[in-house]
Amino acid sequence: MIRETWDSVMNAEKNPLRNLPKIVQFQVMTYLSIMWSILFSLWTGWMILIGPSILAHVLILMGLFFTFKMFKDGNIVTHRDLYKDKDGGVRYDDIWGG
Repeated sequence: MIRETWDSVMNAEKNPLRNLPKIVQFQVMTYLSIMWSILFSLWTGWMILIGPSILAHVLILMGLFFTFKMFKDGNIVTHRDLYKDKDGGVRYDDIWGG
């Protein structure tokens, strides 16, 4: 499968340009190679420059999400909550120096 895919693009006898004259095939393949070289170069440069920015933004958004979730829920349970009576009073005052 890989060989067939390679041949369908790179082999001049099997790719869609096979009916053109050899010099035109060469010119078209040269233009395509230049185009793909420029595209890959731009993409690589973009990832090097923009990649860290994307990562920083994702980390900031994650921090905002978790902060919002904590503030929205507001039901943070601490160890002191485990020692309260059903009426809201405290069972063991001496645990936290009260």
